[in-house]
Amino acid sequence: MGKMDKSSTLGFILLGVLLLGYMYFNQRSESAYMKAKKAREDSIALVQKHIADSLGVSVKAGADTTGQKTAAAIPAAQDSTQNAAQNGVFAAEASGEGQLTTIQTDLFKITFNSKGARPQIVQLLKYKAYNGDPLMLQNSNYNNLGLQFLTTDHKLINTADLNFTLIKNDLLPDSSREVQYRLYAGDKQKYLQYTYTIHPQKYMLDFDIAAVGMQGIINPSDTSISLLWYSQADRQEADLEYAKRFTQIYYGVNNDELDYWTIQSHPNKTVDQPIQWLSFKQQFFNQAFIAQKNFSGISYESQVPKDTSAPYIAQTNVKFGIPYSPTADFSFPMRIYYGPNDYYILRAYHIGLENVIPLGYGIYAFAKYINKWLFLPIFVSLGKLFNGKWGIVIIFMTVVIRLLIAPLTYKSYVSQAKMKVLKPELDELKKKFKGDQQKLGVEQMKLYRQVGVSPLGGCLPMALQLPIFAGLYCLFESCIQVRGQSFLWIHDLSTYDSIARLPFTIPFYGNHVSLLTLLMTITSLILALFNKNMTSAAAGQDNPMIKYMPYAMPIFFLAFFNQMAAALTLYYFISNLITIIIQFVIMHYIIDEKKLHVQMQEAKKKAPQKSKLMQRIEQAQKQQQSVAQQRGRR
Repeated sequence: MGKMDKSSTLGFILLGVLLLGYMYFNQRSESAYMKAKKAREDSIALVQKHIADSLGVSVKAGADTTGQKTAAAIPAAQDSTQNAAQNGVFAAEASGEGQLTTIQTDLFKITFNSKGARPQIVQLLKYKAYNGDPLMLQNSNYNNLGLQFLTTDHKLINTADLNFTLIKNDLLPDSSREVQYRLYAGDKQKYLQYTYTIHPQKYMLDFDIAAVGMQGIINPSDTSISLLWYSQADRQEADLEYAKRFTQIYYGVNNDELDYWTIQSHPNKTVDQPIQWLSFKQQFFNQAFIAQKNFSGISYESQVPKDTSAPYIAQTNVKFGIPYSPTADFSFPMRIYYGPNDYYILRAYHIGLENVIPLGYGIYAFAKYINKWLFLPIFVSLGKLFNGKWGIVIIFMTVVIRLLIAPLTYKSYVSQAKMKVLKPELDELKKKFKGDQQKLGVEQMKLYRQVGVSPLGGCLPMALQLPIFAGLYCLFESCIQVRGQSFLWIHDLSTYDSIARLPFTIPFYGNHVSLLTLLMTITSLILALFNKNMTSAAAGQDNPMIKYMPYAMPIFFLAFFNQMAAALTLYYFISNLITIIIQFVIMHYIIDEKKLHVQMQEAKKKAPQKSKLMQRIEQAQKQQQSVAQQRGRR
C-alpha cells in the first residue's frame, strides 16, 4: 500500500475514533439524562413545595411547570392577621406592591423591585436573542432573591416577600450608581440593608448585605442565614439541544478549584464546603454570585420543562449559606455578574470564573490548553485586526494554521512521491520473498533506509489534525465572539447554517440541510479522489476497507458536521480548498519524480546511516523471524 494512502487511512481512522468517542461520550450523557428523567420529574413537585414553603404560599396539584408564571414564584395575598402571625416585626412591610427603579449603563439595563429589594429585570444591551428579541437574563416572575432566617420569636422570615424602602439612588464620583434599600424591623434603628453599586463599562455589580441592630431580631443560635436565589434561564439560542447541554451550575473555590454539573442530568445538588462563587451558566451567558468571605455551602434544586416550546430552558433555586455572627453591624459583601461568557472579561476578575467556558471537556479535555494559549489568542487578535468580521477571521486563521504546518505537509508529499517512485522495487521484493512476511519486512526497511524514506513520514500532518479539530470544535461552540455573527448566507456562525428544513428527522443527520456541510463534504471527496489518483500506482488497493475508507469518512462527516457550528465547518471547508491547491502545486510543479528517482539511486550507493528508530524496527523484525524459524524446526 502506498505511503500516503497508509498515512491518510491511519489519519482518517484516528479521526473517526475521535469522533466516535465524542458520540459515545454524548450517548452516555444522554443515557444518564434519560435515567435521571424520572427522578427529575419527581423532584419538580419537591422544588415547587420547597419554594412555596420558603415564600409562604401553597402550590396546587397539577400546577403549570412550563409557563413563565408559576404559582411558586407569585406569593398569595395575605391579610394583616396572617402578616403579623407570619412576619412578626416585619408585618408592616408584608403588604403593598413593590416600586421599580431602573438603572441603565452602556452594557445592561437593570430594574430593581423594592419588593425583596432585588434585581427583577436584567437586559444585556449589546446582544440579542436568537430571534432578534432583546436579550433578557432576568425577565420572569420566577426570578427572585431573598434572605431567609429565624427570628428570636421563631418566625421564619423570607425577605423576598417584604417591601424595602429605597434610601439611595445616587451617582458616585466615579460615575458608578449606588442603589440602597432598607428593611426596617419595626424600628428605624434596626434594619437589613441591601446596597447595590453599578459600575460603568462593567458587567459585575457590587452587592452588600448589612444587618444593623438586628442582634435582638435574628435568632442568636443561627450561625448561618440563607440567601435564596430563584432564577430562570430563558431560551437565548436557536439550537435548543446545545443550549440545554450547556446550561450548567459551576462553583469555584480558592480562585482555581471548581466543579460543575449539567442541570438536565443533575436536578439537585448539595455542597457542604465553603465556596467562593456560583455561576448559573448558559451556552453564551451566565449569572454568578461571588462572595468576598466565602459562602458556607450551597444547595440547589431545578427543573427542565418537558415542553420544547417553553420560553425557558431551566428553572433553578439556590440556597447560599451565609456565615452569620450576631453583632451590632454585620455585613456580608458580594458581587453579582450578569453578562457574556467572554474568556478575557471573566479572567480579569482573577477568581477562575473564566473556567465556566468549556474550551475543552470530556474526551477533548486536553483542548482547553491549546485554546487558552494558542487558538483563542490568535482568534481574538485577528478579530481586532479585521474589525470583528469573524467570517474573514476564520478564513485568515485557516490560512495561518495551514502555513504553520506547511513544512510538515511538504515532507509528507515528498515521502509520498518517493513511495511512488520506489514502487517497482517494492514489487520486486514482494515477488522475491512471497510467503515470508518477516524477511520481506526486513528487506523493505533496508530499502527505505538506503533511499532515505521514513515509514512514518506522511503520518504527522494528519495526526496534527486531531488536536486542531478538538481545539476548534470546543472553541467555536462556546466562543461568544462568533455568536450571532453572519457571513455570506450564514446567519449565525455559532450554530449550523440551514438552507432547507426537512419535514422529518433523519437519524444522525437531523431535520435540516447545511449548505456549508455539503460544500465541505464535496471538497473532502475531491481531496480523497485526488490522493487516490496521485498514489494509484501504490499497492494495497485490494483491501476493500482501505480502498473505500477515504470515501466513507466524508460521508460520515456529512452527518457529523450537519449539527456543528458553522464556524467549524467553514474552517474545514477552507482548509480542504487550501489542501487541494497546495497538493496540486507541490505534486505537479515542485516535486520532480525523475529527479527524485536519480537522487534515490545515488543514495543507495552511500553507506546508509541507521536511525535509532530503524535499528529498533529491524531488531524487532529479526527477532520475529528468528522465533518463526525456531518454531519451524520443531
